[in-house]
Amino acid sequence: MLIVGEKINATRKRIGQACQEGNAELIVQTVKEQVQGGADYIDVNAGLVGKEVQTMEWVLGLVQQSTELPIMLDSSDPEAMKKGLELVKKKPIVNSISMEKDRLESFTPLLAEHECGVVGLCVSDAGMPSGVDDRLATADALIEHLTGTCGKKLEEIYLDLGVFPVSAQPQAPMDMAAAVEKVMAKYPGLHTIAGLSNVSFGLPERRLLNLTFLALLISRGLDAAICDPNTVGLKATIAAAELLSNRDEFAMNYITAHREGKLSS
Repeated sequence: MLIVGEKINATRKRIGQACQEGNAELIVQTVKEQVQGGADYIDVNAGLVGKEVQTMEWVLGLVQQSTELPIMLDSSDPEAMKKGLELVKKKPIVNSISMEKDRLESFTPLLAEHECGVVGLCVSDAGMPSGVDDRLATADALIEHLTGTCGKKLEEIYLDLGVFPVSAQPQAPMDMAAAVEKVMAKYPGLHTIAGLSNVSFGLPERRLLNLTFLALLISRGLDAAICDPNTVGLKATIAAAELLSNRDEFAMNYITAHREGKLSS
C-alpha cells in the first residue's frame, strides 16, 4: 500500500497561512512528521490564489531540502504544475488529470513531455460520477488517453474513482469499491488511489469511518491512499486488511508490523 502524505496543502488553513507568511519552519516540521509517520510520497499543493507558481517553487524547495522522498505534485494550474515538474529531483506523480476538456488540453502536453506518474480523476464535463458504470466509462476513456496520447504505462497511472460523503450519497462507498474491483481486474498493472477523508465529511468519529472505508477498498484491490500517515490505527488497518484480503502471503507483513509495534499505534 502506497501512502501519500496529504498535509503540505496550501488550501488547509495552517499550511496556507504558513505559505502566506513565509513560515518555512512549519512546512519543514510538517514534512518531517509525515516522513516519520511512514509516508512513501509527499503531496505538495501550493494552491494560493494568484501566487501558486511562486508558492510551488518555495514550498517544493523546502520539501526537497527536508526529505529524499518523491513528490506528488498537486495543482489545477498548468503553470504551477510546469514549474513543479521542472524542479522535482525524482520522478513525481502528477495529481491530477481528468476527462474535463479544459484540463485535458492544459495537462496533456506536460504529461507527454515529462517522465512522471499521474493520478487520473474520473470526472468529465458531464460532472462527477454517480454510480459504478459511469465511473468505469470515464476510467476507460482516461486510461486510453493516458496510455495513447500521453504515452504512460499502466503502472504509471493511479486511478481515482471518486470518494463522496456517505452522509450525502449512502451508496457511494460501495459503488467506488465495486468500481475499484472491476477496473483493477480489467487493467492488470494499473493502480487505484483514494483520498479517504471525503467519505466521512459531516459525521462524527471521522477516523473510524475513514479507516473502515480504507479496509473495504483494500479488500477490492486499492493499492494507494492520500491521507495523514500519522493517523492512529492506519498501519494496523492496512496490515489487517491486506492479510484478510489474501495480499500478504503467510502473514509476513502482518507479523512484521506486530514485531515493530505498528499494530498498536
